[in-house]
Amino acid sequence: MVISEEKIDCRGDDENQRRVIDALFECEAQKKAMIDGFPGILVLFDRDMKARWVNNHTLRFCTDFKGKKCYEIFCSKSDDCSSCAFVMSRASGMIEKSTQLIGVFGDDGEEMFFDITCSPVVRGGDVSGFVVIAQNVTERRQLEKQLRHTQKMEAIGTLAGGVAHDFNNVLTPIMGYTEIIRLKMKMNGLAEGAVYDYLAEILKASKRAKTLVEQFLTFSRSIEKKEVLQHIHPIVKEAMKLMRVTMPSTITIKEDVDENCGRVLVDPVQIHQVLINLCTNAAQAMAGRHGVLTVTLKPATSRDNGVEWLELNVTDTGCGIEKQMLDRIFEPYFTTREKTSGTGMGLAVVHGIVNHQGGHIEVESELGKGSSFRVFFPIVKDVNMSETAVFSGELQHGDGTILLVDDEEQVVQVTGEILENFGYTVVGKTSAAAAIELFAAAPDSFDLLLTDLTMPELTGLELSEKVKTIRPDIPVILFTGYSDQVSKDAAAAAGVDEYCMKPVSMNNLSFTVSKVLKSKKSSECC
Repeated sequence: MVISEEKIDCRGDDENQRRVIDALFECEAQKKAMIDGFPGILVLFDRDMKARWVNNHTLRFCTDFKGKKCYEIFCSKSDDCSSCAFVMSRASGMIEKSTQLIGVFGDDGEEMFFDITCSPVVRGGDVSGFVVIAQNVTERRQLEKQLRHTQKMEAIGTLAGGVAHDFNNVLTPIMGYTEIIRLKMKMNGLAEGAVYDYLAEILKASKRAKTLVEQFLTFSRSIEKKEVLQHIHPIVKEAMKLMRVTMPSTITIKEDVDENCGRVLVDPVQIHQVLINLCTNAAQAMAGRHGVLTVTLKPATSRDNGVEWLELNVTDTGCGIEKQMLDRIFEPYFTTREKTSGTGMGLAVVHGIVNHQGGHIEVESELGKGSSFRVFFPIVKDVNMSETAVFSGELQHGDGTILLVDDEEQVVQVTGEILENFGYTVVGKTSAAAAIELFAAAPDSFDLLLTDLTMPELTGLELSEKVKTIRPDIPVILFTGYSDQVSKDAAAAAGVDEYCMKPVSMNNLSFTVSKVLKSKKSSECC
């Protein structure tokens, strides 16, 4: 309640009285400025716990406040909360603060949270009411939630990277020995038959496992993205096989894939991730009802600055998205579902990947009828011959002595046998210290160092530095299943010439080794 100047009879010439009145008006003006300027909620409750007045900020979300109890205003409840500041202050007669977050639903339906402080109004030793101060901490709470989520994702990423490293060491001998057996069978004229076909299936399954590991490493930011010029219809078909298994039987999946719609320069693992995220999003939009998920791949009908586009379309018959939310669906942590369902990161990841690959996304949605996500990638017609050579399937043979170092004995054995089949002489070591000792004794005996990155005695980078100190011109290939701990700059500083990611195929291993050795011979000739 604010004292009005017109209600006070200021007759008389008593200077002291005038000063008291002026001080009172100044006090009231200051109080009004503080109350109106306070950015939080301020409510005065009487001794019966009913609201008497509120500040202007409170009126923004609660216009009908008079006579309401605290729990009716803040919690939309019909009973007192058990341990909020208001209840504690009423019991103790002292200022109390509540660390709990009190939910208030605003006009836009979003949940807000406030920290509550309750202060009793004491007059003559008696409590005549309570002043409740509430500060909006919604943004702070969201930031804390995002921070916790980020920390959790980083921890999962670290775990994923570690698992991927160990899994790659297991896959390396499986794929390596399978390829060796198939190669020997082919050389002996036994390429026809059930056993040869069985080995092909083992190799196919191993490559699927390798792709899964690459997804783990991509998630944990452990590998550099690998963009390859290719058709993406095999990726679409592979992803849809997975979705058919994971989706409920109430959802019908339809595919319309054009296998001759052109090639694009993309990271296959990330395209797989885009499709899985879009299909998962569609499935969640149709949860609890019968629906149809349609995935199409075709050439786009329009061109942009002479560029032809490939269109990947994911359409559902789900609940749809409100128009006012369409502009926000690609924001990190934004979700149209319940707060306990999903993280709000799926579409943000899709948007980031598509933009990075040089594409764009268009979204059409109608509430109650479904949504359509149209992803466009530029079609590339020019083929880089150096890239084609890597995937041509031709094994590159050569000669020279290779020092192979890896702390996993099976990896040394299978990689050594593969390289020997290409014509190289291989000296394998499972100890970095033993490799240094051997190399120092006869540095000119070796033409190449092929080393693992993570080893107990020395890392691959440390081994490369020591070897380069003894003989600076020795070429080095880093052979690893987990490159999270190394950057390009650090690798270059250590003298690393090329990378090979475990598990590596015969084709890629032969090409990389041949490329590095030929480059060394060319530099020597010059």
